[in-house]
Amino acid sequence: MLRKENSKYGVPMYMLHPGDYYVTDQKCLMGSIAGITAVVCLYDPGRRIGGMGHFIIPGTQGTEDILFDDISKEGILKIEYIMGEIVKLGGDRKDLKAKLFGAGSYQGTENNPLALSRSNITFLHEYFRNEGIPVIKESLGGRYRRKVLFSPVDGKVFMKLLENNMDASKFIELEKQYVDQVFRSGDTYGDVIMF
Repeated sequence: MLRKENSKYGVPMYMLHPGDYYVTDQKCLMGSIAGITAVVCLYDPGRRIGGMGHFIIPGTQGTEDILFDDISKEGILKIEYIMGEIVKLGGDRKDLKAKLFGAGSYQGTENNPLALSRSNITFLHEYFRNEGIPVIKESLGGRYRRKVLFSPVDGKVFMKLLENNMDASKFIELEKQYVDQVFRSGDTYGDVIMF
C-alpha cells in the first residue's frame, strides 16, 4: 500500500495493491485498480468508518456453500479482517454496507479468467447475502479493469472503466504477481471462524 499525504484531492490517499486492505475513521481516499481481482468497500455510514480490501478467490467455486468451501477461505478471511478493524474503531457489523468492484475476465492470467471471474462474483454475492450486509452498488464482471476511489467516512465511490490497459500497467503487473502467489500458496489460510 502506498500513502500520499498531499493528494490532488486535498486529503490523504491510500493506494491499495492486490492483497492489501485498510480501514480508517479519518477523512481520506482509498484507491485501487481491479482486473480479475475484486475490490470490496465496506462502511458503517452512521459511525463514519470504512475500509477497502483487494483480493481474489484462489480457484473456481462449485455449488457448495461458501462456508464449507476451502477455496472461499481467502475471501472470507480478507473481508473478516476489514470487518474486524471496523468494529475495533467502534463500528457495528449489523450497520455495514458494501460496494463491490472488479472480477473481470480479461486475458493475461495463466488460469481460466472467465471461471475465476464467475467464481469471485458468486463468492461475493453469496457471502454478503449470508452475512445480511446490503450491497449498495456493484460493478462486476466484463472484460475491463476498474479504477476505484473510495471515501471511507461517507461511503462515496468514484469508479472509472479503464479500456486502455496501459493506464494501469503497474497494477497489471502487481495483480499478476498477487494472483500467481495466491495460487501457489494453495489452501494455507487456516481455519475461518464466523461470528
